[in-house]
Amino acid sequence: MTTTTHMLIIILLCGIVTWFTRIIPFLLISKIKLSERVVKWLSFIPITLFTALVIDGLIEQQDGMMGYSINVPFLITMVPTVVIAVITRSLTITIIGGIIIMAALRWVF
Repeated sequence: MTTTTHMLIIILLCGIVTWFTRIIPFLLISKIKLSERVVKWLSFIPITLFTALVIDGLIEQQDGMMGYSINVPFLITMVPTVVIAVITRSLTITIIGGIIIMAALRWVF
């Protein structure tokens, strides 16, 4: 087996495992009647995941240094992106706007 074939098989298997870990829980939950309390608790998960992703991008640890610092390019990009999100209320426009802002910032600096 060549290295290319081996890598292709690994990529395909990783894709299948990723797909299964996302689809199987969805299928199991869709067949079960959940209590109102569980549904309310689950409604907070997207907000908490989003917050974790934002904080993870905003705070960074420098190589070889103790402590954390603010990721300034991320912060500069985040502010106008939040404004775009509030004004447009469109996830697609917000994502595209954030990508364009970050690309312009990286191009300038």
